[in-house]
Amino acid sequence: MKDIFVTTFNKRLYDEYAHQLVKSYSKTNQKIPLYIYVEDDLQNYSSIGNVTYVSLFKEEPECKKFVERNKHKPKEKFSYDAVRFCYKVFAQNASRKYADRIFYIDSDSVFMKEIPEQWYNDFLPPDKFLAFYDRPKQYTETGFLAFDNTKSYANDFFKHYTDLYVTDKVYNLKAYTDCHTLDATRKHFKENVNEYKEIPRGDGVSGHIMARDSLIHPYIDHRKGGRKEQKNSPEWLNRRS
Repeated sequence: MKDIFVTTFNKRLYDEYAHQLVKSYSKTNQKIPLYIYVEDDLQNYSSIGNVTYVSLFKEEPECKKFVERNKHKPKEKFSYDAVRFCYKVFAQNASRKYADRIFYIDSDSVFMKEIPEQWYNDFLPPDKFLAFYDRPKQYTETGFLAFDNTKSYANDFFKHYTDLYVTDKVYNLKAYTDCHTLDATRKHFKENVNEYKEIPRGDGVSGHIMARDSLIHPYIDHRKGGRKEQKNSPEWLNRRS
């Protein structure tokens, strides 16, 4: 079974903080490939071993259409900015052609050490389609997700997930982040597809759930909020060689 990491960013975010994700991926010798979806020019990025840059708008033209159609909408707060979060969903969908299982990681994350091979099966057991960080009193944490594309309903799941943007139905939800579109899709499949199986991770409490999880935190630090540009840990991250 082939596994890959998937993320998405643009050059501005790469310069601000996402370069740390790429550098730490290489420095920690991660074994599964990393696919990075960018909405700008591929020439902006230097090649690095086992990392593949992909044009998001080329592979997912509906993403570009959604952005162009809605980029001028007013945003009262970040959770109402559907354009800001749509790239993640379309990148997840596009990447499925490259692997049996995808492990999506937010670009404001840093790899701390090499992830052992068994970990991937521990995080996403073979009988489950989706592994995610569940916060029942808030909304799902989507900084790290895993999907098994070999499940019979995988295509239907992602069609429902992306159609919330293709049809602009995302704007009918309580809020417009990818967390909310994932939760809406999960709800639909739990209610309508008997075969659907997911596994919630973490302690189920609101807030920075990944930082409290002993399964992922030794390997990945999700640097939310003001920690995005943190440069003092791990120490090796800012060495030139």
